[in-house]
Amino acid sequence: MVVRQIITREELAAAVEAQARMPMVRIGEALTALGFITQAQLDEALVLQREDRTVPLGEMLVRKGMVTRADLQTALARKMGYPLVDVLQFPADAEAVTRVPYPVAVRLLAMPLMMRAGRLVVAMEDPSDRQRIDELEFAAQCKLVPVLSRAGVLLGAIDRTYEKVGAAEFAPGRYYDPDKPIDFDAGDASKLLASMEKVEAPQEESEEKPLEQSDNTLVRLINQMILEAHTQGVSDIHVECAPGKEKVRIRFRKDGMLRNYLELPHTYRSALLARLKIMCDLDISERRKPQDGKINFSKFAQGVKLELRVATIPTQNNLEDAVLRLLTSTKPLPLEALGLTPLNLQRLQAASRRPYGMLLCVGPTGSGKTTTLHSVLAAINTPERKIWTAEDPVEITQAGLRQVQVNPRIEWTFAKALRAFLRADPDVIMVGEIRDSETAQVAIEASLTGHLVMSTLHTNSAPETVTRLLDMGMDPFNFADALLGVLAQRLVRRLCKHCTTTRPASSEEEEELLHDYLHAFGPMEPRPLAEDVLADWRQRFGTNGKLMHCQAAGCEKCGGTGFRGRAALHELMIVSRSLRSLIQNGQRADDLQRQALSEGMRTLRQDGIEKVLAGVTVIEEVRANS
Repeated sequence: MVVRQIITREELAAAVEAQARMPMVRIGEALTALGFITQAQLDEALVLQREDRTVPLGEMLVRKGMVTRADLQTALARKMGYPLVDVLQFPADAEAVTRVPYPVAVRLLAMPLMMRAGRLVVAMEDPSDRQRIDELEFAAQCKLVPVLSRAGVLLGAIDRTYEKVGAAEFAPGRYYDPDKPIDFDAGDASKLLASMEKVEAPQEESEEKPLEQSDNTLVRLINQMILEAHTQGVSDIHVECAPGKEKVRIRFRKDGMLRNYLELPHTYRSALLARLKIMCDLDISERRKPQDGKINFSKFAQGVKLELRVATIPTQNNLEDAVLRLLTSTKPLPLEALGLTPLNLQRLQAASRRPYGMLLCVGPTGSGKTTTLHSVLAAINTPERKIWTAEDPVEITQAGLRQVQVNPRIEWTFAKALRAFLRADPDVIMVGEIRDSETAQVAIEASLTGHLVMSTLHTNSAPETVTRLLDMGMDPFNFADALLGVLAQRLVRRLCKHCTTTRPASSEEEEELLHDYLHAFGPMEPRPLAEDVLADWRQRFGTNGKLMHCQAAGCEKCGGTGFRGRAALHELMIVSRSLRSLIQNGQRADDLQRQALSEGMRTLRQDGIEKVLAGVTVIEEVRANS
């Protein structure tokens, strides 16, 4: 089917409005217009339908083998204008779901999606089936807006959606769903069934009672939410509470982008936060201060090795939000798997093998700095070296490393950990982050006294890191002598391998990339010639001497986004004698960048452009992140 599937409420609302303005077309006329059936076949089906009015015309044609179900759905979407919804990705509204009892939804193969202007929007395989619509309207006690779902996916989506909101009155495994996450409590299925909330007609708001944090429905909902986040490769779960009767919004961050996952009634608000606090041993009575904790999820779901870092933050109206970071990467990646160019990889390996000095990895929060440092440590982690790390928190563990978690509450800071390490005969020291001038000063002193020191910093580029540390009061001569190199990095969304298509790039597209690439050199002389750069690109990235333009339309594997996973952009500045002299003289970041570029460094933007040419990402992602 060539029609794009809808995955957000905003898109669906716009599509429903557009469909309402379309002229009415009968399903027989639509199928005939598309050439799927002849007029004679339509007349024959109409005669058969008069004998059995309970079967819709479209279903009658499918049963008689005149059209396939896929042809029927194409006609419904293209000619009759029914919006096509990806029910496996769409964040269904809890209020809408509870309007239709679970057994009715399963029997009629209809999934409630959201309420719109007092009407219930419901996904069906055949939205023209008037008999089912009438039955659903009776069950929901409101008017319906039917939309289209792909054939064969509704049953699994209904099971999953009703479980999310605690409205599924069934034992796990009754309906098979191959995409369903791990069943973590199959032994207590009867108890779960008995304690699940009854699906009743909506009560008046004044009669609504808040849930208890021990309510089994809530426990199941939170476990299911975490399991789905884990299986989908989500990095963060955001729980956002609004005042009054507004709903609790839960969003997932995947590949750097936030997406709605679920909305819950306001009655879930207090119990949801209390349950999360209990899972990570926080004080449930403290709502005025932020709290941090960790959930060992294997206690709640056997066989699932997953830890979550939880941060609760007080918001206005005496409410709280919570953010859960999934810590799934417990092992370091090989250095070769980070996506470094051959030159950057060679230079980074050479710097990490030096016996002393300082190596910094910089970038914004969530750009993979800790992952990169642990990959470097893994490459030099041998029995001949003693390696100490101070982290907050310890996210990646390695055998052979002595890892310490700092705790500012008891004044166990990065600076104090560094001083303690210096008395513990280290060869290599890794400091999770340089947050203040004291930590920076101790790190420089350690690197000058025969130790290799690695750390991270929040700066925008490699040259800016030098000026930032000098502005923090570091001595230029000591700092210049200590610094080995600075690696700046960003993460961009990676094109989905399953739906990426390529075509020869136009001359305008080549010129655009070339101009962007050469712009980084500024007025420096000598600078590379455009012809030489283009010839080098065609040799390294071209197909039959032509550069290719890559794009992804979106598919089921990537949720219709065209992106799946992330790739890193790198900017590695290795400190040479010339750069060291500039640092000692307190030169500006622009001067440092010009010198580094003349010595072979490439900026984040330039590294990103080469990854665009290699088909890893698109230029819009590179520009947005560099």
